[in-house]
Amino acid sequence: MAGSSTSSALPPASARRPSCAEGPNDWDLDVGTPESWRAAVRICQDCPLLSQCAESARTLIDRGMGPRSMIWAGVAYDAAGRVMENLERHRIAAADRKPPLRIIRHSERPRTAEHAPQVPRRHLVLGRGLRSTGTACG
Repeated sequence: MAGSSTSSALPPASARRPSCAEGPNDWDLDVGTPESWRAAVRICQDCPLLSQCAESARTLIDRGMGPRSMIWAGVAYDAAGRVMENLERHRIAAADRKPPLRIIRHSERPRTAEHAPQVPRRHLVLGRGLRSTGTACG
């Protein structure tokens, strides 16, 4: 009997899993539209975990690791972590479209006259002790 009263005290699994876990992109302000973000805020307001989520956000903000470019506990935060009042004014940041760095040489590549010295090969076998190689170091 004691075991059954403990299990009935826990909320069902569906109540413990937040709605944002099913479609996290709807809460991401780097994707989506103002319409999808407003829907996410409404869903947050009806979530049974809203108070725990809000407390988690406050704790992270106090530590300097607050939400960025997302909706958390029904509150929209911009890329700097500031609360956004108007979702219509938010614009998704453009992706960095810079080409990759290229090295352009204006002269011939320098050539070395000396070859690099041969480096002895070493093999480590995990789980076995090392044995002496006969060199002065070990």
